Amino acid sequence: MAKFKERFFKPTDLFDFSDHWAVGLEYPIKGSKDNTYLVAITPKGFTCDCPGFTFRGKCKHTEAVAQRWRDVLSDDFEEKFLTTSLV
Repeated sequence: MAKFKERFFKPTDLFDFSDHWAVGLEYPIKGSKDNTYLVAITPKGFTCDCPGFTFRGKCKHTEAVAQRWRDVLSDDFEEKFLTTSLV
């Protein structure tokens, strides 16, 4: 039997995780000690295989992926990331 129950990080400002097209995507994120952790989007929210997420249900890796999604879904995404100068 598992020592800790499975946890999910579910920011309410993103999208409905239960039926979103992004469910199943996985992001390899480099940790601070050169470890690579896997952040996955599940129907219940983000998961990460790092030790911190196991204890707290939230970690800097899931926060980083959530912030990337916030940036993409923001109203000014094009201004921030897609502007090119025509010379």
